[in-house]
Amino acid sequence: MKNMKRNLGILMAMFTIIIVAGCSNDDNNPMIDNNPQPTMDIVETAIAAGNFKTLVSAVTAADLVNALKSEGPLTVFAPTDEAFAALPEGTVEALLNDIDALTAILTYHVVPGAVTSDQVVKLSSAETLNGASVTITLTGDGKVKIDNATVTIANIKATNGVIHVIDAVLIPGSSGAARLNALSASASLGSGWVARAIRNGDLTWLTKYLSLYTVSRLAGLPTLTTAVKAAGLQSTLMYKGPFTLFGPTEQAFAALPAGTVEGLLKDPATLKNILLYHVTPGVVKAADVVKLTEATMANGSSVSISAVNGGVMINNANVLFVDIATRNGVLHIIDGVLIP
Repeated sequence: MKNMKRNLGILMAMFTIIIVAGCSNDDNNPMIDNNPQPTMDIVETAIAAGNFKTLVSAVTAADLVNALKSEGPLTVFAPTDEAFAALPEGTVEALLNDIDALTAILTYHVVPGAVTSDQVVKLSSAETLNGASVTITLTGDGKVKIDNATVTIANIKATNGVIHVIDAVLIPGSSGAARLNALSASASLGSGWVARAIRNGDLTWLTKYLSLYTVSRLAGLPTLTTAVKAAGLQSTLMYKGPFTLFGPTEQAFAALPAGTVEGLLKDPATLKNILLYHVTPGVVKAADVVKLTEATMANGSSVSISAVNGGVMINNANVLFVDIATRNGVLHIIDGVLIP
């Protein structure tokens, strides 16, 4: 009898948590019945729950809505509005004005695949779409922690994955100074496995919903995207197109004479001309590139194209990775910076 009462008390507590976390319209709230036969995707589910307004606003600002509505499957560790409100004053507003840091944080809450709670508790870490990994621990009282956040509701099903509700915002590399780390979180974006997977074409199902700018950042090209922002071209590569972008690697920028990158970042006009020399209008895939001997770039100048030892060169740069699909074009990664 004591065990029955104890179990009944636990069940009542669980129902109370679910009801409190939900929205006012129970009939449309996926939290109430755990959505056993989901009809909504991850974004729609979050909107219907009513307790993720800040998360949805952030996802929209970072241009990640279509990615989270993709076929997936994806697992999202979703911070509540209260979790965002607990960040130091001004952090959310600052993040909404820093797309790189915001994208880094949001992708740090997403894991490929539908990982249910019974699978989560068997893990000690999980690789996120940020490229970095979250740590997973099971507390003595049976709670699951993702980094420093506690899972409060698990296994909310969506048509393209699963949502686990958490009580804190996950910050890549956070060690207590939440606001400082939040605003410097972009350093983690495009690290580790995700850059390799994108370059090898293993995440096409996701990158085709993301912009050229975002995919370039996730593919491990931070100097390129820093230059794109400095030249005032971020919005162009996020919302216009289609374009074909030949993106230089970090090593390519590092091979330039000392001080070149720093000087260009202070000279937006020259930098813009150089960056536009890496872009051509339309989608030009590898199969099309090899048929060409030259191409006119967005700055009006032409590059030479040649086949060498089974590979392709654009001027003096080798094409390393090809046909990385994005929402507004295609990315080819090269090992040199093209200079008009």
